[in-house]
Amino acid sequence: MTDNLPNYAAMEPPEDTPVDQYSTHERRAEILHLIKEAGSPFAITQVRLAERYGVHESTISRDMDRLRESIDDHLGDDAKLLTRTLLEKTVQELQAEGEWKAAWDVVMDWNEWLADLGEQHREPDRVEADVRQRTSEVQYRVVREEPDDVPVDGENGSVDYAALGFTAAPGGEVDVEAVDAIADEEVPADDE
Repeated sequence: MTDNLPNYAAMEPPEDTPVDQYSTHERRAEILHLIKEAGSPFAITQVRLAERYGVHESTISRDMDRLRESIDDHLGDDAKLLTRTLLEKTVQELQAEGEWKAAWDVVMDWNEWLADLGEQHREPDRVEADVRQRTSEVQYRVVREEPDDVPVDGENGSVDYAALGFTAAPGGEVDVEAVDAIADEEVPADDE
């Protein structure tokens, strides 16, 4: 990023100078004004701007890059204050009109925008935890009432999970006393 870029938003292009004689900063200030009037940087073309100022399209491309940098440098806290004020006013107006869902949507969009900027932590959409291994063994031992029915792998004397229909055996050891304590607890009915 270039140091000491002027605040093009605060500059007024000269009225008494032909546009093809504008300095670099004057040209950029006017381009920014044209963008504001059009409502979007995509509403004006670099080809037409190059023709207007009598410069090459690559010059306009560099102008656009410097405008982005200048805006980023100079908006800072003012932009945050302005957008926060606008957010709060919009939400208050929506709530006053009874538009609670619309107010909620505005706030959620605001939070998403802050997260995109890195100003706010974004919660993951989904937390993935692999609890299948330990859980499958605990569930099996709780459900099975007769320990004598458990098939045993002849090689190492452990439970033969493949014979029980499991596609993967659990890893690690399970605290059998904890499993027995769970099995001894009375399970409430679903309707309680």
